[in-house]
Amino acid sequence: MSTTPITRYTTAGSIRIYRIPVQVFPKLIANIHVVVADDYVALIDTGSGLGESDTQLQAGFAALREEWGESFGWSDLKRIIITHAHIDHYGGLTAVRTLCNAPIAVHVLDRRVLINHSERLILASRALGEFLARAGIPPEQRAEILHMYGWSKEIFRSVDVSNTLEDGDRLDGLFSIYHTPGHCPGQVCLQIDDILLTADHVLPHTAPFLSPESITPSTGAEHYLQSLDRIKRVSGVRLALGGHEEPIKDFDECLVRVEQAQQHRITRVRDSCAEPRTIAELTRTIYPTLAGYDSLMALQKTGAYVEYLDQRGQLAIANLDEVASDATIAPRYRIV
Repeated sequence: MSTTPITRYTTAGSIRIYRIPVQVFPKLIANIHVVVADDYVALIDTGSGLGESDTQLQAGFAALREEWGESFGWSDLKRIIITHAHIDHYGGLTAVRTLCNAPIAVHVLDRRVLINHSERLILASRALGEFLARAGIPPEQRAEILHMYGWSKEIFRSVDVSNTLEDGDRLDGLFSIYHTPGHCPGQVCLQIDDILLTADHVLPHTAPFLSPESITPSTGAEHYLQSLDRIKRVSGVRLALGGHEEPIKDFDECLVRVEQAQQHRITRVRDSCAEPRTIAELTRTIYPTLAGYDSLMALQKTGAYVEYLDQRGQLAIANLDEVASDATIAPRYRIV
């Protein structure tokens, strides 16, 4: 998979935004953004730090001087903003920290991931293990999944965070901050004039990954749908730039498509419970061909939708007596 060239976008207030695509995983490219306003330069996200991600980021930064004629270097960075604490967006901080000391900003709910990474990894792995048991994954398979979940995250080292973000903040007199949890607890969108950096909250084609809130608080389908409603109320968006994929020129229409896609997935999970199934069985029914890490993501997404439906009384546990008498029995969900 090859990356696309750097692209420049200009806001209504003549602020320049450069998009640097980097390959963060073997099958995934992420967009890093550099925002330039006079002598102020901010880096939005840093890639994963895996594979060629760091090299491509540094090459992209060099190209801003050589090809685009920008006069700044790494030491001129005034700010680093992490839009959310998923490894494909913050993992490159380890390398970036060797190049500059710009202050790091992240939403308060994702701060602990960056400042105490080992603790977060341990607690997240434990919560995931408990979810896998409830989902009906057998013990030997749970061990394999947990090993797969944790290997790349051990590469990152904790960093200091200078500023924590909250919904409604105005950072550095330039960025309007919108907190949009669901995909990640501290997911934020950043508005600069008439351009909105949506990170992974809104993408033109791909539905964002959702995890049950039982694994990580402030994630899940309910938070995500509420955040979609919140971002609908943001006015004056001419162009949206996501953390992956191409720019979104029809932002309002895209929001409608994204919400409809979420409702379709929720309905599909509900309909699949016509026959009582565990979360693992539901996942195999809905995503029969997925394997490896993709299967883990599918399992968590299914769990997020089951959680959403169960909270609303649209599902019930068909084997409640078994679950009550034996803690190792996974619930089987049915339509109410």
